[in-house]
Amino acid sequence: MKSKLTLTDLIIVGVVASVGFSLLLPAVLRQRAAARSFHCATNLKTLGLAMHNYHAAFRQLPPGLGGTVGGEDDTSNQGRLGPTVALTPFLDEQALWEKIANPYVSPKTGKQFPAMGPAPWYDSAEYTPWLSVFSTLRCPDDTKKQVEVPEREPIVVTTLAMPELPRGMIGSTTLCNYVFCYGDGTYLMGEMIDVNDADVVRRVRAGMRGAFCGNQQMKFRDFLDGLSNTIAMSETITPGENDAKESHIAQGIKGLSLNPSLCLEAHDGEHADWWNVRRGSRWADGALAISGFQTVLPPNSPTCLSDLGMEDPTASASSRHVDGVHALMLDGRVVYISDSIDCGDSTQPGVSTGEDYALPGSQSPYGVWGALGTRASREVLPNPNPDLAPVETGPVGNQRRRAQEGIPGNSWATWTDRDGKHHLKAKINRIIDRETVELEDSKGILHRVPLNTLSDRHIIMAVMMHESQLEAASAPK
Repeated sequence: MKSKLTLTDLIIVGVVASVGFSLLLPAVLRQRAAARSFHCATNLKTLGLAMHNYHAAFRQLPPGLGGTVGGEDDTSNQGRLGPTVALTPFLDEQALWEKIANPYVSPKTGKQFPAMGPAPWYDSAEYTPWLSVFSTLRCPDDTKKQVEVPEREPIVVTTLAMPELPRGMIGSTTLCNYVFCYGDGTYLMGEMIDVNDADVVRRVRAGMRGAFCGNQQMKFRDFLDGLSNTIAMSETITPGENDAKESHIAQGIKGLSLNPSLCLEAHDGEHADWWNVRRGSRWADGALAISGFQTVLPPNSPTCLSDLGMEDPTASASSRHVDGVHALMLDGRVVYISDSIDCGDSTQPGVSTGEDYALPGSQSPYGVWGALGTRASREVLPNPNPDLAPVETGPVGNQRRRAQEGIPGNSWATWTDRDGKHHLKAKINRIIDRETVELEDSKGILHRVPLNTLSDRHIIMAVMMHESQLEAASAPK
């Protein structure tokens, strides 16, 4: 007689399965979170390498603010271009840089724009370079929180050239998750510096102690604390669905530069006055309140403007990681900084020339966090520091992280056709029937290109990457 499953047996099986799932799910979620976090750190390392290459080429870092001045917003960028714009050719975005650096004609309206483009807030549907998004600027831990768009069939083309797509076909986001360090100053840190004004120059020399300093350019030799002791960049949360005002900027706070902790109170208040621009909302805009931060308030604190406006912000690094942010040191290392790092006394004013501020040359009033933001205060951090956790690197670490992310290493590259007319930064998905390579660019467009139309070097590279993918897929888990 055949035995039958009883109701009790089914209940037991269900309970065992539920317990197993409940034990497995947290581990899976932790692994996925670790992979996303590592991806964010990798982007910072890429930006750090671009920064070093820029310095090698020009013997200086890009300015915090730069560009053309005067005229209307469509004929000048008002000196508001951020360092990211200058770094684009060093991020394998040469095609984008050439559009920005040369006169540009809008493909939609025929309107002509001068070299270096209009203001970063100009209509990006008309000046499309400001609409450009590349994956290096986005952290997966933040993008997963963005407003979801309806799924659609992937766009497929048979060339390396980017297709002309209808407006709205690709997301119009211009967000950037990575921000530049302006140091531990608190007074007028976001202003455009008038080098002909002696008082302004004295104040700048006293208070702007970070790696970036308005429209001034720093050199590695200026960092007397050492490149390994100075932060260059960190992260910020960008606008998204239900972000609990994390990317909002409170404004109109009197006395903010004398007491930065007022930002914490204003941001939590029920009647906060919000600025109409949010953190990381324009990748090309170099304004400190949008694309920078100060080592004043602890990581994952809010950002605010004083009653003097956007030239007088207190901007904070922030992320959706667990209890901390990634930070890029000027020597190229990426470290994870805990929210609990020593931040001194945030009720104290920063360093400046005014009598109400800390004296020029003073030790940072904001503890270890403030010291990390200064370039030449001779504050050397002890090593090792328990608040700084290095991100795992090297072959073993990279293999482990790539396995967690489910992608093989070195899958992104800049591809060139045999005639050298088209260049495309994309990752290889597969080789179809040994004749066609399928590439996917940062916008999700699939480029199914005949192998024999690529340059010889890229044919070999495609085959090697494809074999690497097959090996990774067949490797024991």
